[in-house]
Amino acid sequence: MAGPIQVNERIVLYDIIRGFALCGIFLVNIPTMLGSDWIFGRTDYAGSDLLVRTLFDLFVQTKFYTIFSLLFGIGFSIFLERSYARGDSVSRYIRRIAILFLFGLAHLAIWSGDILHTYAMWGLLLPLFYGLSNRAILTWAWSLLIGSFLLFYVSSIYLEWALGFMSIGGPFPAVFNSGFGPWFDYRLDEEIFDMFQNSFFVGVEILSLFLFGLYIGRERKLLTWSIRGLTRTAIICTIAALPFFAVIIWHHYGSGAEYSATNSAAILVSGKLLATTYVCLFTIAVRNGRAFRPLQALGRMALTNYLTHTLVVVLPVIALGYYGRLSLTEGLFLSIAILIAQAFFSMWWLKSHRYGPFEKLWRIGTYGRQKQAS
Repeated sequence: MAGPIQVNERIVLYDIIRGFALCGIFLVNIPTMLGSDWIFGRTDYAGSDLLVRTLFDLFVQTKFYTIFSLLFGIGFSIFLERSYARGDSVSRYIRRIAILFLFGLAHLAIWSGDILHTYAMWGLLLPLFYGLSNRAILTWAWSLLIGSFLLFYVSSIYLEWALGFMSIGGPFPAVFNSGFGPWFDYRLDEEIFDMFQNSFFVGVEILSLFLFGLYIGRERKLLTWSIRGLTRTAIICTIAALPFFAVIIWHHYGSGAEYSATNSAAILVSGKLLATTYVCLFTIAVRNGRAFRPLQALGRMALTNYLTHTLVVVLPVIALGYYGRLSLTEGLFLSIAILIAQAFFSMWWLKSHRYGPFEKLWRIGTYGRQKQAS
């Protein structure tokens, strides 16, 4: 019978879940990278694109940054625990966060969807919570999560239903197809500052997920929770998500096309529920001996693969003047092909390297060159 996960298995479990989350994040990001989604006010999906958009909202959107954020909290709880056990000060943690922020800044200069700088900004606060009791951490986590939902989503739903307010996207940025110079000028003038502002708004929710991860990592919940408990939780969360699925389908295929804020709220809540289901199911599968080697490899090189997505999609699209020219369905197939290629490359790379290229840089920056081989 499957039991608690041992130390050597623990890393595999987190790598697998991280690899799975990476795949979902890329599926979410590629419509924006290609300019084929709703961010600029597009509401005319039809045929296969409408089906893909609906499936994304049901099973992908908000599910995977939730998992990634939980894993971030888990990872840094382990990092802090080991650092304090060695007698290290918090300065090493701050250095690690600072390096992540620099990665994020460089990435943000190319693509507005970067999450690394947001993680770094709010991850800097985690040591303030590390010494709190589990009860206090969970109180903070739930308060921040519910508070962010009430502040940003319930208010939008009220405006939508009571006042008839509709959120309308901005004009399509034709400058994206005008070459690197105009594109980069537009990024500097219009997008990067807005993304920093957005980081403060979404950061409240992100911090709440970090704190849930901090609690899970500290208590080893994924490693010791019973199979029965995991199964029951997965079933409950899936059933609880069904009413929100109905709202999403009503928005796309019924008479709710104008209620985008309501749809966004349904996506958010179902995202938290289904993310929990995904994590539970993968934990059960790993305990039952499933290896998921491609996902392991993707997860071990998650930072490298995440940054590579931008290099192999955004830069060629801008260089070729193809922004907004590929459909949502074409983007889906492109993302699947890239993920398969990354899985093969990651497995090949890890045969002769312990870390991915950016993971190694991050490690050297954190510990110094004397630790890079350890």
